Amino acid sequence: MKKTLVVLAHPDMENSRANKAFKEEAEKLSNVELYNIYEKYPDGKIDVEKELKLLSETGTLILQFPLFWFNCPSLLKEWIDTVFMAAHYGENKVLKGKKIGVAVTTGGIASRYDGTNGLTIKEVLKPFLLSIAYVEGIELPIYSLYGAMPDLSDEKIVESAKKYAEYIKNNSQDLD
Repeated sequence: MKKTLVVLAHPDMENSRANKAFKEEAEKLSNVELYNIYEKYPDGKIDVEKELKLLSETGTLILQFPLFWFNCPSLLKEWIDTVFMAAHYGENKVLKGKKIGVAVTTGGIASRYDGTNGLTIKEVLKPFLLSIAYVEGIELPIYSLYGAMPDLSDEKIVESAKKYAEYIKNNSQDLD
C-alpha cells in the first residue's frame, strides 16, 4: 500500500489553531506523511524532481491549507504550478489515477460559502478541482472547516480535526 501524502501549506503553522490541530490528528495515522512545504522550501525554490519522486511513491494526495482571500497560500500556488505541470507533462504522469483531495479552513463562517452570499466552497475551489481533472487525478470530496478565526471554540476545532483524520483514512487509496 502506498502512503497518503498530505501537503501542508500554512505560512505560520506554529500560530495556527485549525491547521495545526488537523496536522496533529493526521500525524496519528499510519501510512500518512505530513509534508510542510513552508518548512521544506523556506526560500520558495521548489525542487521539482524531488517532488515528482515523492509523488510517485504516493497513493493519495491531500492539499491542506487555510483559504486566504479565496485562494491558497502563495507557496502552495507555486508548488502546484511547478509540480503539477511537471507531473502532467512528464513521461510518467505521476498524478494520473491518484486520488487527490483538498482540505481547507476558512476564517469566514459557513454561510459565506453556501452560495447565498456569492459562491459555494466548491465554486471557490474550482481552479483546484479543474487542476485535479487536468492531471487526470481522481477528485476527492472537499474537506472544510468554516469560521476558524477568531472565535471558533477549541472543542469545535478538535472535533473537526478528528473528522479530518477520518476523511484521510476513508479516502486513502490502496495501490501496488
